[in-house]
Amino acid sequence: MIVQNLQLPEIPDRLYIRASDRDIKLQKKNMGVYAQGEVAFTTYYNSFALKKWKKYTDIGTVSLALTAKGRFEVTLLGFEILHGLKAVWNMQKNSFVKRTLDKKTFSVQETTECEIVYPECECELLAFTIRAFEHSELYGGAYCTSIDEESLPEVNLALAICAYKREQYIKANMAMLNETIFSNNHSILNDHVRVYIADNGQTLKKEEIESETIKLFPNINSGGSGGFSRCMIEALADKDRYNLTHIVLMDDDIFFTHDVIARTYTFLRLLRKEHSNIVISGAMIRMDTPHIQHTSGEMIKPAEIVQHKHGYDLTTIRAIVLNEIEKPINYCAWWYCCFRLEDTLRANLALPLFFQYDDTDWGLRNKGLEKVVVSGICVRHETFDAKRTGWKDYYSIRNRLVVATRHRDSAFRGCGKLYFQAHIFIKILHRIVFFRFNDAELMMKAVEDYCRGMEWLGSVDPAAVLQDVQRYAAKDVQKSVFTGIRLTVRLLRLVWSFGLQFKKIAAQYHENYHQYITEAFWRSYLGLQEEGVQTSGI
Repeated sequence: MIVQNLQLPEIPDRLYIRASDRDIKLQKKNMGVYAQGEVAFTTYYNSFALKKWKKYTDIGTVSLALTAKGRFEVTLLGFEILHGLKAVWNMQKNSFVKRTLDKKTFSVQETTECEIVYPECECELLAFTIRAFEHSELYGGAYCTSIDEESLPEVNLALAICAYKREQYIKANMAMLNETIFSNNHSILNDHVRVYIADNGQTLKKEEIESETIKLFPNINSGGSGGFSRCMIEALADKDRYNLTHIVLMDDDIFFTHDVIARTYTFLRLLRKEHSNIVISGAMIRMDTPHIQHTSGEMIKPAEIVQHKHGYDLTTIRAIVLNEIEKPINYCAWWYCCFRLEDTLRANLALPLFFQYDDTDWGLRNKGLEKVVVSGICVRHETFDAKRTGWKDYYSIRNRLVVATRHRDSAFRGCGKLYFQAHIFIKILHRIVFFRFNDAELMMKAVEDYCRGMEWLGSVDPAAVLQDVQRYAAKDVQKSVFTGIRLTVRLLRLVWSFGLQFKKIAAQYHENYHQYITEAFWRSYLGLQEEGVQTSGI
């Protein structure tokens, strides 16, 4: 059984291979290795995260199968992170060693599958190198296991994409899926993937997007929470018909590959029974510099969101190896998040926060679900700095207050009235001090809207709120000391009144919360027909 395919680039790229131009020749479907040339697959996309797969799956013995011809030597490598006394001896925190596990020479004149088995080891990562004694050709390869595929449970994925006027990304990703999966009978994903797109902007054309396996649903502009909830509802409606087992939530402004979906699919099929309800969190790679990792798992805390392994250069072996150290994560961002598609999801959809913190809330709410980041399961995403606009501060502070109020028993344990007052005061005062008066007013509006409670949040027109917020952001405010003083006085009054109301507001959020995450609520909110009736449009 293939566990992970090798990815051969069409141009030199150290995320895939390490070699000099004089040693190799890259072509569309194969790679030539010149005599005495060497190529290393000690890379982010072509190494194999053995320890993590052994922990969560029944992978068994791993072998390397290469489709090649020529005379060449394959060297099997393992990278082990040193812990305890071994690390002390090396006098370096998070040190690691490279181990040579085996070597084998192949001499084949015709294209042949050449296999070599990795010995048992405790390495975090497996990799290999190829050294050619004469000109050789590599046509592909994979890390494999001897497990019988027919004994494994069936996995069928629903890819759920919330879209808002990002036609370029949607069309490119759908073209990739059509080419590599839906029209490719040799793909392991063929007949195991369906796509559900909630079009919040209603700018995509059905005739350009839809097919038997890709469904497009015009949706009101209800943000990520509304778009993803719509996708979940539609996938649940198809669950029994197509035997859908898992759903993958994905942003609309990302690029991903066939291999990312294939790794997710295989990992899920091999999962051990005790890990069957696991949530897979995709790492985020920067769109502008695709060798730099933005985050590999996140942890929300009262004062910050911790982005694990931020800034790692994935062309370096050290970063690739240390990327395998597991860090605690309490939510999985919805740019790529995979979990079981179960009927219980009908009462476990997103909270209507429009966008920002809807994934955080869902993750904290489902704190009993195990969460993991798997190497190579990642997406390229625009950086948040590139997308930053002032009006987003409104949603950031309003939604963070809602989530913090709701989860004072977990991530925000011990956060009382004074914490919330200080959080509000510091955030908004910072804007005032730096003459960002529009942002300060927006954030004060956010606090005022938070104080309206869950009932207001679940009944207000999200598009109207967005328009109102954007008008605030575009408003011309005189930048003077007098304006700063006026806003500071308003801020002090707001913080004081917030403190007086806090206990009552917090109680209301806790009491009313559950009725706003159900399928019945979302069908009403989005203007959909009752369950069992066709919902292909609005």
